Amino acid sequence: MKKINTIIIEDDKFNVLALTRIIEKHFPEITIVDTASRVNESIQKIKFHQPELLLMDIHLIDGTSFDVIRQCRDQQFKIVFMSAYHEYVIKAVQHAAVDFVFKPFDINDMVVAIDKAIDQLQDENYKLKIETLFNNVEQNQNRIILQGRGKLRACKVEEIVWGKAIQGGANFYMLDNSYFFVTKPLRRYEAMLTDFSFFRCHPHYLINLNHVTEIKPDSQRIRMRTGDEVIYENRRYQQLSERLDHHKEFA
Repeated sequence: MKKINTIIIEDDKFNVLALTRIIEKHFPEITIVDTASRVNESIQKIKFHQPELLLMDIHLIDGTSFDVIRQCRDQQFKIVFMSAYHEYVIKAVQHAAVDFVFKPFDINDMVVAIDKAIDQLQDENYKLKIETLFNNVEQNQNRIILQGRGKLRACKVEEIVWGKAIQGGANFYMLDNSYFFVTKPLRRYEAMLTDFSFFRCHPHYLINLNHVTEIKPDSQRIRMRTGDEVIYENRRYQQLSERLDHHKEFA
């Protein structure tokens, strides 16, 4: 069994101990080669050990894990992020499709996140995920990773016009009239996009309110900027109308 060298970057010694116990119990293939709690210390240890996996708290004593990664972009590793803070940076991480666990973490959630990171050790698209993460954090861009069969698409949230749930995943339709198939359910993306003016108008459809040009009550359809027409449920009409009015008021 190939050993996976891992560094825990965390400033809470009790969390370090908890993570160590989880790894010892569930992951015999993982070797914890070191721990760190500060930015420069983490950078030095990553460059020395060249680990395959990092378990990182986002907020460190003297900075953030992004300060660390910024100095180690040439290294090849996967990351499981941890944080107790529910803020914009958390959405940036989620939109980039990198593994994340809220603190205080549930043991099962952590096991699943580490498992997923191990599965991605050979992921050739991981660099795109990290670059998307930095675009969101450093340049305040709202970019999201769409995960298809064996390929990814990084796009700005505002480029997505609408999404449709289909068997095996969902299709997202773009401003340039292209579409991209994702292998995860539409609801998975709905949770990430709701704060960015998206609305579930029908069990099968998710729309970007920024691109609505007309509502047609007679046919229960919504006309989008691309010319596509999306069906809405009659029982959601009132909420749709209110969301649009509110959106236009603050646009």
